[in-house]
Amino acid sequence: MKTQINMTTSWCDLDRYSSREHFLSVLDGFDGVELMLCGEDNRGIIPADKVIGLHMSSFYCWLDFWRGDMARCLVEFGSAETAFAYYGGSSPEVLTAKVRSDYENAKRLGAEYMVFHVSDSNSLETLSGKYAHTDEEVVDAAAEILNAALPHDSDGPMLLLENLWEPGLRFTRPDITARLLDSVKYPNCGIMLDTGHLMHTDLSLHTQKDALAYIHRCLDLHGELCSRIKGIHLNQSLTGSYMKSIQKNPPELSRDYSLRSSQLFSYIFKADLHRPFVCPGVRELIERIAPDYLTYEFISRDLNEHIRLLRRQKLALK
Repeated sequence: MKTQINMTTSWCDLDRYSSREHFLSVLDGFDGVELMLCGEDNRGIIPADKVIGLHMSSFYCWLDFWRGDMARCLVEFGSAETAFAYYGGSSPEVLTAKVRSDYENAKRLGAEYMVFHVSDSNSLETLSGKYAHTDEEVVDAAAEILNAALPHDSDGPMLLLENLWEPGLRFTRPDITARLLDSVKYPNCGIMLDTGHLMHTDLSLHTQKDALAYIHRCLDLHGELCSRIKGIHLNQSLTGSYMKSIQKNPPELSRDYSLRSSQLFSYIFKADLHRPFVCPGVRELIERIAPDYLTYEFISRDLNEHIRLLRRQKLALK
């Protein structure tokens, strides 16, 4: 099993490090990084040989655009121009082009795996918890995009499909998990299980111990499908009370998309905390799944906080 930390090439992540040597000192004890490309690493902070995985780009709200339903797109974005700017073009094919570009980048960097989110929800649905699309619709459309973008006979990186808590792959319904895996034609395909995201599918969870038991129940439910879990995003986020309070009384969303987007991400960062998962039994959970890749995936405000989170998680797994 290889262990990674999450990292992006955004300036706010790269500027935490004074040099490549500084970055490597923080990375000591890990095999490498799971990287998301958000700009250029002009200072060469991240060595290419330390890129174990590539987190592919994702759009939180894409199914309506893929279907050509501009009426619903306008509800979210306010104008066609804003929608096209968000997606990077006016044709649904820009979604497949983005996936294809991520695949080429993963090969260029020598990544062993790449991670793809399978979820769809617009701003109001995210806040209210009331969704227009079903799990079936989202996984079927995600498979369409992946099948159109990726080769069907590739020796490229492993494709790992990540669970979230909104319509799509939630990892609560084995029939949906199997439906998605069976529909994707890319030959080297598995699951990236995000433990924190799975916790958000049961808002009644209040303790890490309860969350751990819930994850085991979801694994029990999936039976042999658990062998398709090749990676884990290890973190916890027990914010069910907060999420239920927002769903009960969603804030009024701005008509201006930039302000609406800020409202959404303010909620997301309060709901999906990505903190260390440290209760007794987490090590045994990892041993049960026996993944090829384990990513310590945390959100931090600065480097010192990130180092503290990594150390706390490491200590819990000893």
